[in-house]
Amino acid sequence: MDDRGWDDDRAAELVVVLAALAGRDVGDAEARVVVAHSRALSPDDANTIWQRHHRAPRTVPLRDYLAMTLRFVERDPPA
Repeated sequence: MDDRGWDDDRAAELVVVLAALAGRDVGDAEARVVVAHSRALSPDDANTIWQRHHRAPRTVPLRDYLAMTLRFVERDPPA
């Protein structure tokens, strides 16, 4: 479980759903790679991916897009 209460299984399930919303299918192994990638992203890395995605979405690899999205979803909401 990470410091926000998300365990890896729950996060991997969410990655599969997010990929489906993006029109792609990912298996459990790929979802777990995305979860690990998301956990390793610094805030600056996630913001860099977001900026690239905002400018040219098709240039961002699916793994980066999913990891960045998971990272933002897992953040605590603003107070």
